[in-house]
Amino acid sequence: MHKVKWIFFGYLALVAAVIAAIAGATAFGPKASAPDPGRDQDTLYSVYASNVRWLDAAVISDTTSSAIAGQVYETLFNYDWAARPYKLIPELAVGLPEVSPDGKTVTIRIKPGVRFVDPLGEIKGWERIPGSKATAGPAITVEDFFYAWKRVSSFHTASQNYPHMFEGKFEGVEEWFEYTKGTPKDQVDWSRPVKGWERVDAHTMRLHLTRPDPQLRYNLAHLPTAPVAREAVEQLKDRFQFRAIGSGPYVIAEYKPEERITYERNPIYRGHPTAAVGEAVAPGRRIPKIKRVQLDYVEEDLNAWAWFQQRKIDVSGIPKDAFALAIDMRSRELSETMRREGVGLLKAGDPTVFFFGFNMDDPVVGKNKALRQAMSMAFDRERFIDLMLNGRGVAMKGIAPPGFPTYDAKRKNPYAEYDLGAARERMKEAVRAHGGPIPPITLLLPGSDTTFRQMGELMTQMMKQVGIRLKVDYVTWARFQELVDGKQAQFFALGWQADYPDEQTFFQLLYSKNESPGPNASNYKNPRFDALYERSITMEPGPERDTLYREMEGLALEDVPWVLNYSPIRFTLYYDWVKGLNPNEYIHGARAYVDLDTALRRERLYGSGK
Repeated sequence: MHKVKWIFFGYLALVAAVIAAIAGATAFGPKASAPDPGRDQDTLYSVYASNVRWLDAAVISDTTSSAIAGQVYETLFNYDWAARPYKLIPELAVGLPEVSPDGKTVTIRIKPGVRFVDPLGEIKGWERIPGSKATAGPAITVEDFFYAWKRVSSFHTASQNYPHMFEGKFEGVEEWFEYTKGTPKDQVDWSRPVKGWERVDAHTMRLHLTRPDPQLRYNLAHLPTAPVAREAVEQLKDRFQFRAIGSGPYVIAEYKPEERITYERNPIYRGHPTAAVGEAVAPGRRIPKIKRVQLDYVEEDLNAWAWFQQRKIDVSGIPKDAFALAIDMRSRELSETMRREGVGLLKAGDPTVFFFGFNMDDPVVGKNKALRQAMSMAFDRERFIDLMLNGRGVAMKGIAPPGFPTYDAKRKNPYAEYDLGAARERMKEAVRAHGGPIPPITLLLPGSDTTFRQMGELMTQMMKQVGIRLKVDYVTWARFQELVDGKQAQFFALGWQADYPDEQTFFQLLYSKNESPGPNASNYKNPRFDALYERSITMEPGPERDTLYREMEGLALEDVPWVLNYSPIRFTLYYDWVKGLNPNEYIHGARAYVDLDTALRRERLYGSGK
């Protein structure tokens, strides 16, 4: 599940903050005396906590949109839900890619007969599915992939995915981009060929690369490479950005912005990503397990936690201020109260790095390395993790988080150590380099709820200790992305969740050609780093590439484009009627593997005989 992920704290925990009064309240309400008319026993209920920017796979670049759309779209490849280490599997492809000896030609065959589904039946000319208002489109062919990739690579789409996924990788793709740039949007000839994307037949493609690309197999498991129905785009026009039309296990039957998203089973889904159309799939292996999933929008985390207490949602994070109610503080395991209520705990690491980024184009912070180093040394990571996360995190000293080959738990990084004395000495250098006192620095945060305000206050206190005046701007997630993408943010809180199980997913964030609005939000530029990065991306995993990664990491840690923060440890609560939760940050469509024990749920909620 390769995704470009902009992560903020509210999304990470979903319910990561709640006022103290709730933390001291009764953990759970009484069992219902009658079924809740708003809650269906065959539906899994959860929440989402940030605005959905879009559901058009070509432009998805944030975690929320990706998680929502990922249940609907399919790509050539996906990840085995259960396998560890993570393992790629064919999804719309028949098998894994066939790569030529020089690594520059890739042949992929796709499954015949897989069809697009429009759950609302709006696309003219598509076939009505018996017993449903949904309609089935044509079977997916190679042309649907190429059309989707041309959209990502079109000047008019302005996709953030183009620079790091397509540009410079396929023969002729830059010519296509320039052609669209010089052609009015409504006059683009979508049948115009791209040299690097060869149609062998309707179900076979041959890709011609400019250089070997070991990460290609991961990119082809990433939502922006999902096939797209041209008829849907042309008929729905601007509405297509919020109409995910794919071939995956679920369809979006209802989407009410900032209110509710409802999934239902795809009525013609083949039963498993690796299955061919018409292939028998054993009942225990068939997905999706649940016929319906509902996500309610919660702007305030207080509501989400209250709903979990009332058994109105089935899965929840643990609010910071209620942590001691849910977790035994000595064992760091689930409290006995929670166990008695039929609640389970899932703990898992997360391939994510949170940091505070500097805009390296900014004349104050970007041109003053001593200032950035001082701010990094003035930041107390352990205190931040304790106060903001109840200790649910690993302090980051390097670029890649735990679980990656180059991660070193014993890494020595003087600029990621809390050292006020050293920070104050660096501040003297920073003032000299600036030519006088450092002006106030603006920290941009993507939210204004309790958690973000606590974060802003904590950062302000920490920076004040070394004479830095911090001004905090609290904005919406959408506005935050606009400012960062437009290079208008000076200092900002951000995170990146691994797109795939390879450190390259993090190093791409510091490659100069990926500057904003690409994933290099800090606009970091170091020619030596770039040269090493360009060497590394043609190499297969191994000791030689790891050596390059460590040198690249050393350069970035010295330059400090980020104040490194933490990698999270997720604590997830769920009721014991929810089955099959298995953290997998790379797979798309993970909800399809989750099941409900509806008999146990009825017993827990209403008692026997209901």
